[in-house]
Amino acid sequence: KNFTQEVVACLESTIQVLPEKYREALLLSELQGLSQKDLSEKLGIPYSTAKSRVQRGREELKKLLMGCCHIESDSYGNIVDFHIKFKY
Repeated sequence: KNFTQEVVACLESTIQVLPEKYREALLLSELQGLSQKDLSEKLGIPYSTAKSRVQRGREELKKLLMGCCHIESDSYGNIVDFHIKFKY
């Protein structure tokens, strides 16, 4: 079974729950492909702050996803089982 659409929908809705600074950092870096250097320039913040926001945003997103979703992957990182326990 291909879980891509379900995972993307879950990610998109869960990202919206993050605090603004982490949501913005993840949307720009992870979904729009900006480098962390470009992110720092776009937001007018130091590079170290941009890196920190992306890292903390990833950590917060992971916590939220682990709480609301069952995600099982194989040794290659491919999703083999996915279902939503509840939505935010």
